[in-house]
Amino acid sequence: MALKLNNIITILILLSSVYSYSQESDGPKPPKVTDYKSDSSYKDYSSLRFKVAKAQINKLKNGGALLVRLKTNTNTINRLKAAGNIDLATQVERETQLTNKAIIRAYNKKFVFCPVYFFYSDCSDSVKHKNLTGIFVDSTLSVNSSIVCNATFYLIAEQGSIYDSSLGIVSESQAPKAIEKGTASKEVAIVVKNRYFIQLHKPFPYYQKGYSLKKHYTDYVESFNNALERFYEKNVGYIISEDLSEFVY
Repeated sequence: MALKLNNIITILILLSSVYSYSQESDGPKPPKVTDYKSDSSYKDYSSLRFKVAKAQINKLKNGGALLVRLKTNTNTINRLKAAGNIDLATQVERETQLTNKAIIRAYNKKFVFCPVYFFYSDCSDSVKHKNLTGIFVDSTLSVNSSIVCNATFYLIAEQGSIYDSSLGIVSESQAPKAIEKGTASKEVAIVVKNRYFIQLHKPFPYYQKGYSLKKHYTDYVESFNNALERFYEKNVGYIISEDLSEFVY
């Protein structure tokens, strides 16, 4: 009986490790709050969000880039190894690699809106501070120093959660100290954030629904690409006023 129970626990750990792949983060979990709109970043939110979204899509299309963050599951793998579950750690590591390859393949095949690059989550701090040298990953999941991104404006895309209550429109001066607030509403195939990893807002098409990371991710990326194209076509040539510069970074 004990043996069977141990086997069941092991399987549950594996499933939890693999299917909670997107939950591993590079910092503390966002706090649960109910009064997020009292945050100062919501000042002039209603009028600003349309202007900022139009500016973001134009900058992304014209000289910008999309940087896709790949999870590593390093914490989970290390915990399993430390507990002596080497085979399970190897399996989780393999699943993580297969998922990352599927994500890269999907973007390379279906994403044409702007240049796209891939980096591991442990390089998030470098991306936040525009230190993009020697961090990008090729289709073999190897860091390739020959991959260079010269874009001065970029957004981040990753598989993960979207929030019902997030920050409002945050200026660049506030962004380094900003914390995404609220509770996660659902898991999605793609969620888009700015370079400080703050979730974007409507009307920007900032997320794409979807669950299967390996079977249908190509379809999700194609739908996401098409949504960006449609939004850009509606707002092509939008003039970014000087007062918006502090919110579009």
